[in-house]
Amino acid sequence: MFMSIEEIYEKFDGEWIYAIDCEENDVGTILGGKVVSHSRNHDDVMRVMAKYESKDSPIGNVLTHFRYVGELPEGTALLL
Repeated sequence: MFMSIEEIYEKFDGEWIYAIDCEENDVGTILGGKVVSHSRNHDDVMRVMAKYESKDSPIGNVLTHFRYVGELPEGTALLL
């Protein structure tokens, strides 16, 4: 089920999410998508993401999105 980014932030605050079939505006800001995995544990979501992102995945060239929802816990760092 498609959820707006606002709905995602409300429902999954404090969790990592992976969404597929995302929509973005004309400057690339994610507007929403279908959340297929969410967890407080980063690695749990990464395992699901790896299945979707594999070359054999049926999702093809759809826009996907991975992020932490909310304020990052103290001591957490991100590499961009």
